Amino acid sequence: STRRITLFPYTTLFRSVGEVSDIRKTVKPVVSNNNETELLYVNFSKDDFQLGGSSLAQVLDKIGNNTPDVKDTAYFKNCFNTIQKLIEEGLIVAGHDVSAGGLITTLLEMTFANCEGGLNIDLSSFNSNDMISVAFSEQPAIVIQVKDDKAKEILANNNINFIVIGKPQNKREITLKKDDETYNLDIDALRDVWYKSSYLLD
Repeated sequence: STRRITLFPYTTLFRSVGEVSDIRKTVKPVVSNNNETELLYVNFSKDDFQLGGSSLAQVLDKIGNNTPDVKDTAYFKNCFNTIQKLIEEGLIVAGHDVSAGGLITTLLEMTFANCEGGLNIDLSSFNSNDMISVAFSEQPAIVIQVKDDKAKEILANNNINFIVIGKPQNKREITLKKDDETYNLDIDALRDVWYKSSYLLD
C-alpha cells in the first residue's frame, strides 16, 4: 500500500474549535457563476501588504523582513462579528480566507471546483501597492461574494473597510488587472498543476 505524506517545512500549524449557532448557515468557498454578484476584499489587519514569510518568499528562497500583522485587535473583532452577521442574514454567496499563497491562490481555489466560468478581477483600487504585493501577501483577510448592496451597506455601517475587486465572468479564466498590467490565468491548467504538485510526495 502507498501512504501519502505531506510535509510542511518550517511551518507551525494551528487548529481551533468554535461554537456554531446554526450549522445550516454555512458559506461555501466556491464562487457562484452569477454575473450579477460582486467579489469584495475585506482586510482584517489594517496592515500593509507585506511579503515576509509568504509562500512567494519561500519559492524565491527568501524569508523577508516584514510579515503581515494585526494592527488593531478591536477592528479585527468587529470584522469577524460583522461577517458573522452577513452569514446569518444569508448575504454571502461564497467566501474564502486569504492565507497560504495570498489573494491569487484564494481566487484560484474559489474557481477550481467549478467546471465553467471565471473571474474578472481589477486590483487598481489598491492604489499604493504593486501587483505582486497585493496578489501574494498573506495578510489576515477574506474574499466574499455578495449578491446585492445590503451586504456592502452593513459593512460600511459597521466601519468595515472593503474593496470591490471584481465579479464572475463567462470566460474560463481569471483576468487579473492592476493599473496598466493585465494577466489572463488559465484556471483548468493551473488546477492541474496544483493537483499534481499536491501528490509529489506519494
